[in-house]
Amino acid sequence: MESRFSHHFNTNYVPSDEEIECIRTDLVSHTQELVRIDERIRELSAQRDQIQAYIDSHKALISHSRRLPVDILREIFVACLPADRNAVMSAREAPLLLGRICSAWRSIVLTTPRLWASLHASFNYIAAKKQRKLAVVEWLGRSAACPISLSISDLGWDDGSLDMSALLKSLIDFGNRWRHVEFIHLSTARASELTRIRAPALESLKFAGIVPLLHNLDFINFPSLHTVILDSYSDGMEDSVLTMPLVWGQLAHLTLICYEGFSLSNIVVLLGRCTHLVSFQVSLKEPDLEMVDTISGPILLPFLTTLIMTRGSLNPQSLSHLTEHVSMPQLHKFHVASLQGPDCSFMVDIGKGSPLLEEFGNLCLPRLSAESFLVGLRSLPSLAKLVVSDLDDSDNSFNSAQLLELLTPGPSDTTICPALQELVMCGCSDLKEETLDAFFQKRAEFMRGFRRLELRNPRNPDIVSKDQIHSYLSQGVNVSIVHDAWMKPPSPWTGLPT
Repeated sequence: MESRFSHHFNTNYVPSDEEIECIRTDLVSHTQELVRIDERIRELSAQRDQIQAYIDSHKALISHSRRLPVDILREIFVACLPADRNAVMSAREAPLLLGRICSAWRSIVLTTPRLWASLHASFNYIAAKKQRKLAVVEWLGRSAACPISLSISDLGWDDGSLDMSALLKSLIDFGNRWRHVEFIHLSTARASELTRIRAPALESLKFAGIVPLLHNLDFINFPSLHTVILDSYSDGMEDSVLTMPLVWGQLAHLTLICYEGFSLSNIVVLLGRCTHLVSFQVSLKEPDLEMVDTISGPILLPFLTTLIMTRGSLNPQSLSHLTEHVSMPQLHKFHVASLQGPDCSFMVDIGKGSPLLEEFGNLCLPRLSAESFLVGLRSLPSLAKLVVSDLDDSDNSFNSAQLLELLTPGPSDTTICPALQELVMCGCSDLKEETLDAFFQKRAEFMRGFRRLELRNPRNPDIVSKDQIHSYLSQGVNVSIVHDAWMKPPSPWTGLPT
């Protein structure tokens, strides 16, 4: 809009009294026009909202979700359930959240048994209110005849005001449909209630924290049970496990983690019982000084693909005797705790008996003989992932830099671990840039298969610069530096699986 004062805009010009009066007179008509336009905008905005509401309402009538068959909606709702844990009694997630969208959805949710076939029951939360205890029974009742997955948390103090035993009994009433059950810190007193359960459909069982007297749990003596996980700090767990009334020959997955650990001789006993194992993870005594040199006959584990022995330490001769007499032809992953000596001859036995081995770890390099480890690695031609630790400051010990040099192909040497794709080094010492460059360059030149290097908790946080990482990434190699957080800040996800 033109104004005879426009040439004074954005200047320090001071108008005269006559000019001020002229400006005020001119602004009256323009102010009135602005009010008229604002009113028109409000009218148009209201009209637009009415039209938009009309359109939205009619679009909702013809939306695809309304036309979906009920059976498709049921499948979508089931897919909304948590994938890595059981459902929680919370209106912020399925199935309760889905039932609050509309009456049609609520009707479908309430008549879909699979939506109610899993539940995480936190005793201290549920038992605090009578309505919640009744809701648990109603929840599981809606699951009809579906197999049930439960996780039961018994954390906190029981001051007598919370009738947790009654709550547990309510869950036990559905025992004939238990399929997957996890008990977290279940007290010995309440565990006694489990002795009267019959769970013929039970497939997996986990105890975490406090583990009750296992030999009294008759409900685990069913051939359907194929997965058992015990992660406990209870005393005497080793003896309790050996007397558990399990159908050992039917177990496919067995995890035994405890503070005291298991002796190698008892591990041999368990392997002899569980001939159908697919995976076995166990913690060792620290240290296990026992010499195991007598195994009565060979043990065949034709289906075992994963064997992990954590914590503790092993006598190399005992481990060699184990690998000589235990046949694991399908083994793909083998992790062993640190050794009490430098001998790695057991790796040769593994290479012969387990030709499909793809992942090996987690030996401590400074405790090993470089020559023995080299011979062991040559026995594992199919190895794709290697995990090692380097936690010794000794100048003369075998370290991560020397390992990289061993794994760097030469022009005339036979390449060690030709199928290697991933290398994880924990607590590694300083690595020189030229060592890494030579390793990646030669691997790319001769093998073209190496994809990832992970440096976990390196003593030097700047062991590899960002520019180096970007350079290696351009060559197709992902280099990551991981620092484990010992203390994580509180968050809404605290306590859930990560």
